[in-house]
Amino acid sequence: MFVHSVRLVLGDWRNALRISGLLYLIYAVPSLLLALLFPAPSRPDQALAAMGTSSLVSFITLILAIVAFVWIAVAWHRYILLDETSAGQLPEFNSSRLLRYGGYSLLLGLIAMVLLFIVSAVIGVVAIPLLGAVGIFITTLLGLAAALIVGYRLAPMLPAIAIDKPLTLGQAWEATKNANGPIIVLAIVSAIAAIVIDIPAIVLMLAGPIGAFLAMLWTLCTGWVKMLVGVSILTTLYGHYIEGRAIPAAQIGART
Repeated sequence: MFVHSVRLVLGDWRNALRISGLLYLIYAVPSLLLALLFPAPSRPDQALAAMGTSSLVSFITLILAIVAFVWIAVAWHRYILLDETSAGQLPEFNSSRLLRYGGYSLLLGLIAMVLLFIVSAVIGVVAIPLLGAVGIFITTLLGLAAALIVGYRLAPMLPAIAIDKPLTLGQAWEATKNANGPIIVLAIVSAIAAIVIDIPAIVLMLAGPIGAFLAMLWTLCTGWVKMLVGVSILTTLYGHYIEGRAIPAAQIGART
């Protein structure tokens, strides 16, 4: 499922850019400007002086990011599942649909975050003192995997909202009850991929202000791929477990 979701994005990258590119720039450009205008301070007094203005700009950027993500996610679900495209430069803006999608995304995110915290705390108490940096990696990986397993079990709710065929938490959980094996593999692979793709940004952050800016640039570029692959995973889960669609073995650009 993970490989298929990656193919949905990379195998159809022109349509992916056409649907999401302009909306992603609405978030990415302010983020770059924020990094340029308010670089990471090197002294505590600089941090205090910049805190007020940068916090306001960061909040505005966060709002733009949320709106852009929800808008892109709904449009991408509808493109993959309904073959819906927009004649204009931007996908259709349906405020009630986007609000429902955003609200349920927040709910699932909170459930995943609570689970991530609990699992990481339990494993980290033992693994980190014994294994050090390796223990941190194992703790992070298993915490992410646990959160993703539950998140993926409930994930069909979101594409269902996007195509106006809503599901309850119980219906989504029931529909994926026989999917534990594939979802565990999917969660582990997704967690590893999320960590690995961020390693260059972590390394760049150690190279001073220029490195921090390059890390931001890397994060924004890879963020587009991670976002659409993540949305494609949700779409694939819905298409396979709710609609009963087969997952093509190796067809570049094949849809769910």
